Amino acid sequence: MKVSLIHMKVRSSLKDSLEAAGTAIRKAAAQKPDFIALPEYFSVPNNIEKFNSAEKISRETYKPTTHFLAETSKELQEIYLLGGTVLEEANGKFYNTSSLWRNGSLIGKYWKRNPISAELKAGVSRGDKPAVFTTEHCKVGMLVCADMFDPPTIKAVVDLGAELVFLPVAAMGTHPHVKGHPLSEKLATENGVYLVKVGNVSSNARGGRSAFITPWGIEQEATDAVKDSVMTTDFNMQKLREYRKTLKK
Repeated sequence: MKVSLIHMKVRSSLKDSLEAAGTAIRKAAAQKPDFIALPEYFSVPNNIEKFNSAEKISRETYKPTTHFLAETSKELQEIYLLGGTVLEEANGKFYNTSSLWRNGSLIGKYWKRNPISAELKAGVSRGDKPAVFTTEHCKVGMLVCADMFDPPTIKAVVDLGAELVFLPVAAMGTHPHVKGHPLSEKLATENGVYLVKVGNVSSNARGGRSAFITPWGIEQEATDAVKDSVMTTDFNMQKLREYRKTLKK
């Protein structure tokens, strides 16, 4: 099962962000993956550096971003597109929303359950439901960035049977410098999942970089290069499922 992720530079405009994402997605699609994933807030100008109003950001970016995801997904045909995240309004509240698309249709979405302090101050609300979707390839779980710091949130996704977990992040250099990806590696090893951490080039602290993580360690990780890049790996689902049988129930 082939998965691609888009490791993106942060742009100062919505237009530039969407154009860059489109270029990278088409490059990834040429490798014929089953999934392509984008980073957290990939279309938000300057990402979270000037994050002070969820309402303003949502008004400016939600419609063009979701239109972009729908139209791009149509082009991809049978490839699933993990749409990073976008700020969505629902019942007067704003949620950091990750979405899964295929053939131009929304398969499902997830509201981040653990917004960081800057998001909360800007008016981002907490989601309250885990999200796992069944595809012909595997069961897909969705988390967003700081969700990794909350064991109940992780457990909820694992308990629903997730095998492949997408984790869009936007560390912006604020992520603590750590060896490897300790929380991500722990999740993969203890629960028998493949984890796709997908971030931006400004996530220069090693713990916040894009990476493919397996129960056996880091399979591939983004470099320090200050440029957009596409990373692709081929996950062995049979190997994963055999590993899962060895885990204690």
